[in-house]
Order: sequence, then structure tokens, then C-alpha cells
Amino acid sequence: MRESIAMCVVTVVMSLFLTGIAGAAEENRRQAGGRETLVGHIARRADQPAQRLESRGGEKTAWKRRVVTPSELEQISEKDPDLYPVAALEILARINTRARYHIAEDVQKGRPILVPDDFTHYKDWSPVPEVLPSAFRIPKLILIVKDIPFIGWYEHGKLVGDSLICIGKRDSWTRAGTYRVLNKDKDHVSRSYTNAYGQPAPMPWALRIYGHVWIHAGDIEKGYCSHGCINLPWFPAIELFQWADTGTVVHIMESTGQGSDGIPGMASNRRLSGSP
Repeated sequence: MRESIAMCVVTVVMSLFLTGIAGAAEENRRQAGGRETLVGHIARRADQPAQRLESRGGEKTAWKRRVVTPSELEQISEKDPDLYPVAALEILARINTRARYHIAEDVQKGRPILVPDDFTHYKDWSPVPEVLPSAFRIPKLILIVKDIPFIGWYEHGKLVGDSLICIGKRDSWTRAGTYRVLNKDKDHVSRSYTNAYGQPAPMPWALRIYGHVWIHAGDIEKGYCSHGCINLPWFPAIELFQWADTGTVVHIMESTGQGSDGIPGMASNRRLSGSP
């Protein structure tokens, strides 16, 4: 846990979508001693101080950019059976925002990547909060954080799944804001872009949130590699697709840092600090 967690301000514009929860928002505001909750932000379109939230990650640890070898990963596995090679690669994938198969290639070819000083601290690590107290009255919420980038999905404010993601190469290509899942399409294909063979690019397990922007399974070469869609690895994309409903709330926020319109409770500037 970081020693200090920035208090940030959530700015969301969503009254059109959640008019039915305005009463609950007012009740939440009173119960919070006058502080506006996330539900209140959404229903009232207000800019109020948000609650301090907890994030996962255990003890404060760090990582360094260096080469990690296959033999080193094997030694880690021998010391801790939970950290079998695939599990260690998954930790590296989450820290580097890069698909596990790309990380495996990086390891084999001796490319420098971010490597934790102690893998044991990252077994259950996530840069998004495990609990969002101010979202307890929202049945389902998908949270996307652009500066990490990472996605988490919540039931009544409790994290039920998360994943590294790839978002737009340019900042404006994935717009911050609050939306709903408009459509679900397990076998969606792009009408705008083609694959390497000149065919419409597949976008499987897709959830449309606005315009031509979908959350879907795709390659995660790095954190910013899409035309605006939010790409997940294959299995998390399936999990999210099966979990989400048409109408599920989706909130895309710019940053977790100080002075941003982020939700507190997440480690700010994790890439610079090297800490969860």
C-alpha cells in the first residue's frame, strides 16, 4: 500500500443514463456525511471530493527495467510453487501492459522489461481498487483507467475481474466519460479497419460503448496500440463479455494522478514510481 494516496476528483456526466438512481445517490450522500459518492456524481453531474479508497497490492515493493532469463523464472517457481512460469509471465504481462506471449518472446530474446524485485508481492496485485465504497449501489460497473492502462469490473462496488488493456494510440481516440454497454456481439468484425490479409479485422467478444468504439479481445502489444477501442487478452475478454449486460455502466477516466479527474484509491504514477 502506498504511504499516501492522492485525493482526486471524479468528473462524470451521466444523468441521462442513470436517472433512476438519483434517489439512492441522495441517500448515499447523506450517509457519507455530506460527501458526494460516485453514485451521486453520476446522478447529479457534480464535482465533489470523492472518498478515499483502498487499492490492492500488499506491501510496498518496486520493479526495475532489466533482462530476466528463463532460468531465473524457473528458480522463482522452485522457491514458490504458486509462481510457476506461466504465473510469473502473467505478472510481468500485467506490470508491462503487454500480452503474455509477447513477454515470453521478450524473455527468450533477452529484451529489457519491467521486473519486480519480489514476485511474491504481485501474486494478487492489481492497480485498480478492490473495493469502490461509493459504487455499492451500482449493480455493475466497468472502470477503464487510461494512464495505467487497466480495466476492472465491479458488482456493487466490489472488484470481480480485471485485466491489462490496450487503448487508443492517441489520447483523443479513447474518450474519457461515462457510457453504457450499447450492444454485445461475440463475432463482431470491424467496418473501418482490415487485418494483415486485407480482410475486415475481427473484434470478437465485443461490447460497444459509443460510436465505433468497442471493448473486445485483441492483441496487446503495448498499452496504447488501438484505433480507439479497448482491447483485452482473449480469456479476460470472454469473461467480461459473459459478465456484462446491455446497459452496464462504463466509466473511462483519464488518470489516477493528483489533480486529475480520477478516482482515488489507485497508486498514482505507478510507471514512474515503480510501486504498486
